[in-house]
Amino acid sequence: MIGLYGKPGVGKTTLAKEVGKHALEQKLFDEVVMFTMSQNPNINKIQDKVAYIFRLKFETSSQEGKAEELFRSMQGVTKILVIFDDVWEEFEPETIGIPFGAAHEGCKILLTTRHQQVCTIMNCQKKIQLGILSEVEAWTSFKDNAGVDDGPSSLNGVAKEVSRECKGLPLALVTVAKALKGESLDGWRNANQRLKDSRHLDNEEVFGNFVGLLLIGTL
Repeated sequence: MIGLYGKPGVGKTTLAKEVGKHALEQKLFDEVVMFTMSQNPNINKIQDKVAYIFRLKFETSSQEGKAEELFRSMQGVTKILVIFDDVWEEFEPETIGIPFGAAHEGCKILLTTRHQQVCTIMNCQKKIQLGILSEVEAWTSFKDNAGVDDGPSSLNGVAKEVSRECKGLPLALVTVAKALKGESLDGWRNANQRLKDSRHLDNEEVFGNFVGLLLIGTL
């Protein structure tokens, strides 16, 4: 089991999706399953998604019964990559129906989480931290997506301030830059002020609300 951890917005989910895509394209695994756990995981919904991928029709409606059916079905597939996204606390893969360890040595797990402690509790054999970008890296990413440059214009000056307010978070940098591309100087200034007022850009809910305002043009 591999654990990928870091604060919201550093690109954990994006990287996990790319790993799954690459694994399928290169035929490293027979099946790849990815689903979101979140703070309050819906186990039945997750089980239904896994069953769909493995073309399994449940003969029972109980969570425990579904887990048993999935367990047997997945044991019949030689190599499986299971990606648990946004894990908040310890859980047993078997409660979903995922055979792991001695039950199925060909089943490998990648999990993403905000907390390193989750990786430790889940006994991840390898823990990988995704960090924020340096200011130079952040500006390079931001200007490429926003369509601005290093010139001395007023707009570019504000753009650099907006880039710094994104705190080096790749998701924030790309999303905000694309949302502001082509905006007027006043639009950029308003966005910059909203970012400064938000204070908690690494909070996914705050960030989502802010970007929502950008996208619907209410700045």
